[in-house]
Amino acid sequence: MSKPRYRWWGYIKNVIRAYPELKGKYADLHRQSITADISGIPGGGGASRTVENIAIRELPKGEQDELEAVRRTVEVTERLRTGTDRLKIISLVFWEQSHTLHGAALETHIGYDTAIGYHGDFIMMVAYFMGRIPYEELKKSQKIALKSQKPVVE
Repeated sequence: MSKPRYRWWGYIKNVIRAYPELKGKYADLHRQSITADISGIPGGGGASRTVENIAIRELPKGEQDELEAVRRTVEVTERLRTGTDRLKIISLVFWEQSHTLHGAALETHIGYDTAIGYHGDFIMMVAYFMGRIPYEELKKSQKIALKSQKPVVE
């Protein structure tokens, strides 16, 4: 029996790859300017609420949803017993793009089959947080993450 193919699989992988860039853009939005807000209009044009304006800034809806899905997946993964190894694999393959999955497995001293499981688990969890799959399908698909750990997602 073959594995099910998901049309969104490549899209989710691209979302994971874009995470460092989106995280940087989000951080830039929340960085406070150190230059004075000078207006040529007499009276200054209204009250300046710099801190409040910074706090409510967000990325465009689609990018914000992508950022949140990966951020939540990272948080869940960090709480797993094997979270450090999992995030190292994801970092090497997706964020640094310095290793293949096989190379990342060798670098972190884990088996290739385990690395494949970690990789797939992470992608499926991002898909879950983006609303692409229901929780039942996430639970069913998890090869390593949630079956051997205490429940961390629900």
